[in-house]
Amino acid sequence: MQKSAQPNTRSTKQGGFTLIELMIVVAIIGVLASIAVPQYQNYTARAQASEALSVTAGIRADLAEIYSLTGEVPPGADYSIGNGNDDDHPPVEGRFVASATYARPSGVGTITVTFDPESALNDGNGNGQTMNITSDDPTEGWVCEGGTTNPIPTSRLPAGCKE
Repeated sequence: MQKSAQPNTRSTKQGGFTLIELMIVVAIIGVLASIAVPQYQNYTARAQASEALSVTAGIRADLAEIYSLTGEVPPGADYSIGNGNDDDHPPVEGRFVASATYARPSGVGTITVTFDPESALNDGNGNGQTMNITSDDPTEGWVCEGGTTNPIPTSRLPAGCKE
């Protein structure tokens, strides 16, 4: 058998992606990023908000002990959180928590936490948002909610808060 001579021409078609294919990939990445970035920001804010639970853990334990001894949460005048003015009452603060205060409106013990304006928990105007940690029976647990002034959004409350 004879082999037939094949033409000595090379295919001129180049391999690679077309402009349309690249544009589709960029569009898909853009859609994924538009979903992922807000979720990441929410996750970051919730992680920072959870610091409030750890920096107030000692205060909440003290209030639970007072409740177990007296049967009620102490009035705000009888129990104060340190403001740093003396060594016996150091301030309650953390990396993302600027301050914490205690009050007892309507018989409910309320710890109000103000977050640092430099954290993810700010109102966009240079003010830290607030979160209330409340309980009428500290031995049963605490509930978190947005503060009365400049409240933290419900979606950013830490997962460790009792519902």
